[in-house]
Amino acid sequence: MADEALVFSGISDIATRIANGDLSPVEVVDVVLARIEQLNPQLNAYIAVIDSARHEAQTAQEALATKKKLGPLHGVPLSIKDIILTRGTLTTAGSKIFGRGAANRDALLVGRLRRAGAIVVGKTNLHECAFGVTNENSHFGAVRNPWDLRRIPGGSSGGSAAAVAAGLCYGSIGSDTRGSIRIPSACCAITGLKPTLDLVPMKGVIPLSWTLDHVGPMTRSVEDAARLLGVVAGGSTNYLKALRLPIHSLRLGVCEYYFRDLDAEVELAVQDAVQVFRDAGLQVQQISVNHLAEALTASDIIARAEAVTYHDRFLREQPQSYGSAVRERLETGYSVTGVEYVQAERVRIEMIEEFKKVFKQVDCLIGAALPALPPPVGQNFIRINGREEHIVPGFVRFNAPQNVAGIPALGLPCGFSQSGLPIGFQLIAGRHQEHILFQLGAHFQRVTDWHLRHPAATPLKTW
Repeated sequence: MADEALVFSGISDIATRIANGDLSPVEVVDVVLARIEQLNPQLNAYIAVIDSARHEAQTAQEALATKKKLGPLHGVPLSIKDIILTRGTLTTAGSKIFGRGAANRDALLVGRLRRAGAIVVGKTNLHECAFGVTNENSHFGAVRNPWDLRRIPGGSSGGSAAAVAAGLCYGSIGSDTRGSIRIPSACCAITGLKPTLDLVPMKGVIPLSWTLDHVGPMTRSVEDAARLLGVVAGGSTNYLKALRLPIHSLRLGVCEYYFRDLDAEVELAVQDAVQVFRDAGLQVQQISVNHLAEALTASDIIARAEAVTYHDRFLREQPQSYGSAVRERLETGYSVTGVEYVQAERVRIEMIEEFKKVFKQVDCLIGAALPALPPPVGQNFIRINGREEHIVPGFVRFNAPQNVAGIPALGLPCGFSQSGLPIGFQLIAGRHQEHILFQLGAHFQRVTDWHLRHPAATPLKTW
């Protein structure tokens, strides 16, 4: 099998072939590491490659001969966003605030991945402290979008998205506070899940906002996302079972908010995605969801207040360790009043109750993930049909309300612009209803091929 075909295989396929003895973990890791060496200088998706990966692959190979029961990810190379503590390397959070890096140990979710047999090949680049949407990092450099190196990959989990899209790993674990999994997933044409709040443990994840932070899988397919979620959420196999369930009886909701002020090409692609479900016989109905705009504002207040609380000591003792843009944004948290924070918390409670009402009427909502195409590196605004909007509120407005309510949302690719840039949409469900997202997402990927497309390795566009 050619190297490119191998690196773009699915997690399930790779794990099965390794378990059957048709493929060696050493071979797989070597191919992935060679691809990182080839493409990472252009993409800058990784902050660090873990030296022990080849040794772990050899150990995984030797385990095959013991005939012991293998984990569901045995020998599969994955990456981890560099805000999640990982043994074998120091964790930076994309910043210099920890000096050389935070503790060299595994977060709880990383330990679960290792026990399932996964091999961590590296730590991915991110927007500093996960506090931004462009992944332009003043310490480690900007991550480049593998579909066009002149464009951003989205953030803050942009390194993970670029690595997955370009075949530099089979999947990654990212974090999402106001859209940081779904934004880069849409920009890079991959599948990304923000699970229900606390479904995946945050122990060992450097926080941005305790109230809004989530961690979840970033992969090339829904099936791979379901497999990874089952592991990091504690070993459930129910997510994989959902992939083949029929969808015709599910009720799909369309809310005007998630279709508001869209770029024309984005709107067309997302409407085509809705039509895929109509063609499958789903009942699609208009739904009104209250408090979404208020939730967007509340998410900003909560995130800034909690971020500056975590970073307060570092800001006072070593402000020079931050990039200027992130430091200035963190410091705006000092201006949040107690009244504003409590009001934002009340909005959060209202949003939770509102979504409970919504999901009594429908099983799932569908809408755009982003209103516009990924802009060039260095540009702080997006263009929507000739109008400019600042990139942060523009990119988080369809995503932050789900963090406020703590409900799951699944981002999927659904097309490309005429210029070849990815377009994504999202499915949103009630708390702990990830199986519905996988059920619908798997159907979409059975009848479309957007997730099977990948950027050419050579020659990549230059900037």
